[in-house]
Amino acid sequence: MESVTHFGNALEDRLIPRAEDIPADPAPGNYVVIDVLHFSTTVIELLANGADRVHVTEERGDEFAYREDHPDAVIGGGATDEYEPTAGYDFFNSPSYVQDLDLDGRPAALWSSNGGRALVALRERLGPDSAIYVGSTTNARVLAAHLARSDRPTYLVSAGSRGEIAEEDLVGATLISRYMDGLVPAQTELDLFASQVETAKGEAYVDRHPIRRRDVREFAMAIDARSVIPELEGEGLVARTDAVPNQLAVPQAAD
Repeated sequence: MESVTHFGNALEDRLIPRAEDIPADPAPGNYVVIDVLHFSTTVIELLANGADRVHVTEERGDEFAYREDHPDAVIGGGATDEYEPTAGYDFFNSPSYVQDLDLDGRPAALWSSNGGRALVALRERLGPDSAIYVGSTTNARVLAAHLARSDRPTYLVSAGSRGEIAEEDLVGATLISRYMDGLVPAQTELDLFASQVETAKGEAYVDRHPIRRRDVREFAMAIDARSVIPELEGEGLVARTDAVPNQLAVPQAAD
């Protein structure tokens, strides 16, 4: 299928195509970390399901120290071959897996090699005149509406994967940018964007395991299903208090 990702209007000025392309001394502004599969979408689901905040650690393994300081925290790590959390962890980067966690009012902590790493780099390099958000396909519209009201420039960090540009992250960036510019996609376009996300990691990715199939089809492909706006406050991401309640319950499975 021919790619329908658009690079028009202001996207060229906003896009940082990989985590590795974040400047050493970034200009002040609003920065959005976009890691659709699966860091960003998981963060959104953690907050949507009641987590008090989501702390992003400096690196994998630091989550245990965070739990020592916050005994009620749930922590995320890697996944086993059976798609269960590795030893000592409560979850992994999976928006579908976190649906079964007891999150009400509890903090969460996690890291990821793409989106988490990008957020940590921005947190270290930006000053108080900037803001950091987490975006995905699932909250593109509400996040764009918030960003469009700001006087600061917006930069969309497409986290990528292992140093390569990730198609699904470009889809997320394109959606946010188009909504910011008032170019609301038609339903046909939204369906095509969702199809791009489904196959971004290869045709067989959704067949790896039922959890990954749900992650992609029920969550990442559910464009604009959430109204959660994760914003960095101190060391952790919180849901903006001026965001409206969640638009939808857990997204329904795609056919």
